[in-house]
Amino acid sequence: MATYEDIARAAGVSTATVSRVLSGNGSAVSAARTEKVRRAAAALGYRSNRAARTLRRRQADAVGLVFSDVENPFFASIARAVEDVAARRGHAVVLCNTDEDLERERFYLDLMMEEQVAGVIVAPSTETPDRLLPLADAGIPTVTVDRTLQGNPFDSVLVDNRAGTEALVRDLLDHGHRRIAAIIGTTAATPSRERLDACAQTVASVPGASLVVGEGKLRDAVGTARTMALAGRLALELLETSAEPPTAFFCGNAVILQGVLGALHSAGQRVPDDVALVGFDDLPLFALLERPLTVAAQPTEELGRTAAELLFQRMDDPAAATRGVRLRPDVRFRHSCGGGH
Repeated sequence: MATYEDIARAAGVSTATVSRVLSGNGSAVSAARTEKVRRAAAALGYRSNRAARTLRRRQADAVGLVFSDVENPFFASIARAVEDVAARRGHAVVLCNTDEDLERERFYLDLMMEEQVAGVIVAPSTETPDRLLPLADAGIPTVTVDRTLQGNPFDSVLVDNRAGTEALVRDLLDHGHRRIAAIIGTTAATPSRERLDACAQTVASVPGASLVVGEGKLRDAVGTARTMALAGRLALELLETSAEPPTAFFCGNAVILQGVLGALHSAGQRVPDDVALVGFDDLPLFALLERPLTVAAQPTEELGRTAAELLFQRMDDPAAATRGVRLRPDVRFRHSCGGGH
């Protein structure tokens, strides 16, 4: 399907101009440019999205959520909090899942501009702002969540990944672990890179400690089930093939943590007797285990609520200075490192 960027290139105009013409808000666009846009759209076989247009006819001011994986409990919890705030303001929520696919992300962002949604909350797939800047050109308030963009051109809500990671890895080191493995998602995403950097720096601060990084295949994982399976397989490979197997694992998120936990259990590895295990995010299951897991729980509800509030504040005051909020995770020390906790 042709996108706004395709049409803009063919017509020799900006994406914002395409958005204004095709959304019916092109009164400020010259007749000549309007004709160029319409001819390019027709030549490329462009078709608008009927479902989104039906939603607009219902007079529901929609807020778009563009996330990488809505199966992930982290994003699901954020989405629920956003929906609660939006509902109180009389707005519907349209949830889009990108699977970290740049083309799919571009399609949904184009759709947001085409339908002139009231605002967008997005966890961008890359840190380059090019894909999101047309939203600003089209006058659509935008907030990034969980991930940053170069230059921070939009309001944002983030988590202090470094502080949470340092606390978790320090706990492993304090329990005597010196061979630590980190299993991280794609480092193209801000949280994974920040957590990996903090993990490496914390391990390097202790003489004799070493870190092995298992990113590898996880860069290509799509969806919760596949990520869990690959994470578990990678953990077992590190245990089975390393000359000096790690005695502890740091997992980059709850999906990875579940995958590693399941694989260790299947292989007869006991936590923390045989191997220690910590990670980012918390799930009810983690506290119910015989040896509950030490985690850095992200304030997902607060993330979603804050993102929605920033978005509506931006709608009310488009000229306000850009704001960034960074929340601290709740590090919950339990029993998965060994010893008393």
